[in-house]
Amino acid sequence: MTTVCEIREVSDMDTLRYWARAMGVTVEQRGITLDGNDVMGATFGPTTLVCVVVPTDRPRRPPLYWESPFERMESPLEHM
Repeated sequence: MTTVCEIREVSDMDTLRYWARAMGVTVEQRGITLDGNDVMGATFGPTTLVCVVVPTDRPRRPPLYWESPFERMESPLEHM
């Protein structure tokens, strides 16, 4: 059996750093959540461990807001 990809979440950064150090890999920011929290991760082979970090010492990013361009379009029937 071949493992293509295994992603596991750990509860804290200490666990992620310990695992990364033991595997000889670095911890990197992999992105952000919709709430503006950092997603940190480390990968060794097919295994990636991630940890969501809620910032406490800096202002939180505002939540993402998306508006469809179709919501701003006028209907052709409105001009009749």
